[in-house]
Amino acid sequence: MSLNWREIDLVLDELSLVGARVQRIAQPRFSQLTLELYQRREALTLLIVMEQGKTRVHRTTAGFSKPRTPQRFQQLLQSRLRGGTITEVEHVHRDRIIRFGVSRAGEQYQLWTRLWGGSANVILTDAEGTIIDAMYRRPKRGEVSGSVFSPPPPGEEAVRKAEALEVRAFLEQAVSTGDDRYPVSAAIEAQYASREREEHLARLRRDADKALASREATLRRRLEELERRGREGEHSGRYKVIADAIMTALHRIDPGSGWLEAENPYDPSELLEIQLDPTLSGSDNAERYYRRYKKARAAREAAEQELSETAAALERVRAQRHRAEQLDDPNELEALIGTARKRGQRGASENRAATLPGLQFHSGKLQLYLGRTATENDELLRRHVRGNDLWLHVRDRPGPYVFVKVPKGKSVPLETLLDAGNVALAHSKAKAEGRALIQYTQVKNLRRAKDGPKGRVIPYHEKTIEVELDQERLQRLRRPGDEESS
Repeated sequence: MSLNWREIDLVLDELSLVGARVQRIAQPRFSQLTLELYQRREALTLLIVMEQGKTRVHRTTAGFSKPRTPQRFQQLLQSRLRGGTITEVEHVHRDRIIRFGVSRAGEQYQLWTRLWGGSANVILTDAEGTIIDAMYRRPKRGEVSGSVFSPPPPGEEAVRKAEALEVRAFLEQAVSTGDDRYPVSAAIEAQYASREREEHLARLRRDADKALASREATLRRRLEELERRGREGEHSGRYKVIADAIMTALHRIDPGSGWLEAENPYDPSELLEIQLDPTLSGSDNAERYYRRYKKARAAREAAEQELSETAAALERVRAQRHRAEQLDDPNELEALIGTARKRGQRGASENRAATLPGLQFHSGKLQLYLGRTATENDELLRRHVRGNDLWLHVRDRPGPYVFVKVPKGKSVPLETLLDAGNVALAHSKAKAEGRALIQYTQVKNLRRAKDGPKGRVIPYHEKTIEVELDQERLQRLRRPGDEESS
């Protein structure tokens, strides 16, 4: 609750500001103003607050952080009032409007402070009432530079209502004790400090709950995804069954054969139809399935480990949400919020990496991205590649974009360039020809085609390399799971 007119009178009577010298003016927040005064051999800081529901004026002993950039109104008051002397203090019509008369270097100024909740303001005028500037510029009220400010006349009904106001109990008690030179200001400061602390804690609790709820939702989604992957990984043993079946039927595999019918070595009643790579021997095909099995088994084990860790993290976040509701320490709440947000950002980054568009390959220690459609190309360009990464495309023929992720300060080896060129060629319209020119350049040398379709770019400073389709190279790059088997 804002101060009423009786309480404002108590503050002004207690401070007796006439004769005080203005040492410094600050605006710690947009809605706050502090006047550092010197009177009767004593320094005093006057706080004026414009926040709705908290409008007030009183002496303060609190410290305020200095804003990086001084506010416009603060700079004006510093230039006009600093070094001046307060010559008058008037509570106009007992209407929660305070007029401070200030004299400085022969110039007379008036600082009007209106403590009216939603329309509170501080206005600087000259001696005749012409507005120099206002904390809140309100053209509809005429509170702009050059207008004349005049306080509203007292209304009889408003006066009668104001006379019925009572000083609140905490202020009456402060006045009656008289154990401080400024008991009224001290009581007001303590009352609002307690209120603002509770409001600050409530905001922090809401922010903590929001951040932790977001983190909890992310972990729940991750848990569901890991459970799904775990269910899919249960069938990884099928690759081993297929590989063993191939090994038992090696003598029946003809060179160049694309299919094999063989019994399940663990269940003779089941006949398997197995897809083979006709370019590989029977034993190499079996090895190919063994590699799939090992990879799938390792992925399943990793998923199980991550599933356990994610479940534990989810329980910790739920416990933190419950704890945040009870916390009274703002530092602990801020730490919880910061941790939850950082982990949320890291989780979002990990999720984006896990859902990269297109296909991914590994060439040595470098990663290749393939965008198969215009949408995937555009998504890769916007979110997943950077200026120093390499872009490749089959020259003058329709085809996908291939990107090589290049660590800072590293160059792309020739083998990786040939790998990426083969990927681009194998997924383009030039595949049937078995040979093509591949253009490449850094991503920072790409420009989007004006009014062109999604993902269309124009390369600059590009180079060209001729690539011949190499199936062995592609087989080495191919990711497990790219081919279908039964």
